[in-house]
Amino acid sequence: MRINSKHSPSSDPEMYFDRLFKETYANTVAYLEKISSDKELALDLAQEAYLKVWQKLDLLPEDGEEMLRYILIIARNCFLDHLKGMLKEKKQQDAYATVYIETSAAANYMEIKEQQQIIDHTINTQEASARRFYLLNREEGLTYKEIALQEGVSEKTVERYIGRVLRTLRTRLASFLFLW
Repeated sequence: MRINSKHSPSSDPEMYFDRLFKETYANTVAYLEKISSDKELALDLAQEAYLKVWQKLDLLPEDGEEMLRYILIIARNCFLDHLKGMLKEKKQQDAYATVYIETSAAANYMEIKEQQQIIDHTINTQEASARRFYLLNREEGLTYKEIALQEGVSEKTVERYIGRVLRTLRTRLASFLFLW
């Protein structure tokens, strides 16, 4: 590519930059699109690159080919900075997700532990036969009929005692859940 070098940056920087931009912009965008595979990103990065070119206008080489190479290097560095930023953002998101998951798991563990303490306390404060009937039903999986036969009481008695334990549990757990 032959870049017209009629003007130098010191004579009229705005005209010099305008001409330089018009002569190199299409190649710069094409290069950025090729390395990024994203037209919108290429356009954004080209703007950023030309801002840096404007800031370093007096450092541009005199030769047209060298000037284009210099601009493409600036454009590539803008792309690499973009990738570094994306990587940093991804690492931050991953770190946040890890902390969030760990915090959620700890909170869930604490909540479950507190619920279990309420259940254990509620069951342990019940009268002995109600506690025994409840544990036979919930932990050993016996039916009301099997408990009644084993304990020598009626099925209705078993149902009444277990029902009382369950109502107390619901009440205490409801107040616990309400607090959360």
